[in-house]
Amino acid sequence: MKLDSDSIAPLRQLLESAHNGVVMVDRQGEIMVYNQAARTIAGLQPHEILGKRMGDISAEAWHDMQEILATGRPQIGRKVFLGNTTIIANRTAIRDNDEVVGVLSIFQDVSEYENLAEELAAYKELSEQLDVIIESSHDGLWISDAQGKVVRVNQASLRFAGARAEEVIGKDMQELVDKGQFDRSATLEVLKHGTSVSLVQTQYDGKQLMVTGNPVFDDQGNIRLVVVNARDLTELNCLQAELEKSRLLTQQYRSELSQIHMHHDLSSQVVMRSQAMMRAFDTAMRVAKVDSSVLLAGESGVGKGLFAKLIHEASPRRDGPLVRVDCGGIPATLIEAELFGYEPGAFTGALESGKPGYFELAQSGTLLLDEVGELPLSVQAKLLRFLEDNEVVRVGSTTPRRIDVRVIAATNRDLDLMVQERLFRQDLYFRLKVVPLRLAPLRERVDDIPPLVHHFLNHFNAKCSTSKKLSPTVVDTLCRYPFPGNVRELANLVEQLVVLTPGEVVELGDLPASVRQARSSLAVREGTDHWNLRQAVLRLELELISRAMQTFGSQRETAKHLGLDHTTLSRKVKRLGLESVAILQPGAIKQHK
Repeated sequence: MKLDSDSIAPLRQLLESAHNGVVMVDRQGEIMVYNQAARTIAGLQPHEILGKRMGDISAEAWHDMQEILATGRPQIGRKVFLGNTTIIANRTAIRDNDEVVGVLSIFQDVSEYENLAEELAAYKELSEQLDVIIESSHDGLWISDAQGKVVRVNQASLRFAGARAEEVIGKDMQELVDKGQFDRSATLEVLKHGTSVSLVQTQYDGKQLMVTGNPVFDDQGNIRLVVVNARDLTELNCLQAELEKSRLLTQQYRSELSQIHMHHDLSSQVVMRSQAMMRAFDTAMRVAKVDSSVLLAGESGVGKGLFAKLIHEASPRRDGPLVRVDCGGIPATLIEAELFGYEPGAFTGALESGKPGYFELAQSGTLLLDEVGELPLSVQAKLLRFLEDNEVVRVGSTTPRRIDVRVIAATNRDLDLMVQERLFRQDLYFRLKVVPLRLAPLRERVDDIPPLVHHFLNHFNAKCSTSKKLSPTVVDTLCRYPFPGNVRELANLVEQLVVLTPGEVVELGDLPASVRQARSSLAVREGTDHWNLRQAVLRLELELISRAMQTFGSQRETAKHLGLDHTTLSRKVKRLGLESVAILQPGAIKQHK
């Protein structure tokens, strides 16, 4: 059999559009097929191939094909260079009844892959060079991401820190500060201020380092990385005084700025230690992710408004408005118009332009209905329709308006009882309490009192430019007091003590009489489970440690007499919120009495 042009014409037409190059020759080397991809790779035109033999096009290729014609053995993965182009060819014999009658070659241009491989090799070499530079640096280098998590350190940093790589890589900088690895972090300061920061850092072993942190920004201007350079300060003693002066000035500016933002910071911060509040906080964070209605229940002053704000700010609606409505502070005759809005001329005294209601003002955000139990029954019906249809109708109109609002309700009343007395609609009650969230009164979460006292004491000391402290007896008495006004009453009481106490240490006699007359730490408290062993033990532990600290004057002596090691006592003092309690030297006790 002999390959001829006519017999392979259909095959030639089929292979013309193939992605890879295809060449077919007969035993004499005459080119029978040379498709478009092959011509493109070889840089040839059709007229340059017609009537030609393979040896005329590529002597090297023809030599290889002659070997296949002679032996019948294929050539797989053969690399061939055509000028600046590199191809990989697979060649095989064409047989007819075991007779080799030609050669088929299929090949592909791999020049781009080789260029990519060369670039990857160059990047790898550059990465290796950077590794060598970083590891050979005498200065410590810390690289953290935009969340303050350590992604890389060099050997000098590990030597300064006295740590292994696995002990710091992947850790949050704040976590390392809290563990005492060093007293403060340039990385955290850079992330806070968005600019380069230099400061003196004290290591766990007392060694001082000069650290400079620099932000690395992405194309959108956001911090992508923070690179911190650390150098042993013994080499830079001449700069120490100037740096300390700069640090104090920075602290002064930061303190002034914190005064400006104090109100906002307090409104968005939750101080909690009790399991009840932690569970409530976790529930609030979970429900924030969805649009389900939330009913915040609790006595006045427990923080319902704060929790509503937390839910809003943690939700996808955080960029929308949070509109708070005091349902009990709006006259019953006006509340429907205030909530749902009204049309021009809807009633006497209405604005000529009409007015949108609170639901419309909260569009794409959150509406907090505070003291929802004060709503009249007529308005309750209209609120129920909104919760079911997400539509409101202004007073004086018949046209519904589609509103996208998440509703959070809050109350200090017993809605269950109001439903039984037919003062509150049962169907509305069920719609509002899809997620009920009860905030316990302060008397039921004594664990929260010491940290709250500490928080408010720091706040009002800063506000009033004072440095008042509380005696252990005062903290113990506050833990016994039931606080009918809850956190609001506690905050007001601490402010009163800071403003009115003449001395630097608040003593028992400085407390109002109603607080001093609080029942003993083990007395039955109204509304609490007085058989709760854990809370009773906690109060006894707080009282015993407070008195011991006052008696012996220092934590070390106190730990010795209590039969505890110093570390355990320090941990308990922090857990019980006694850091701000005044520790009186034994000789000074009588003076303060």
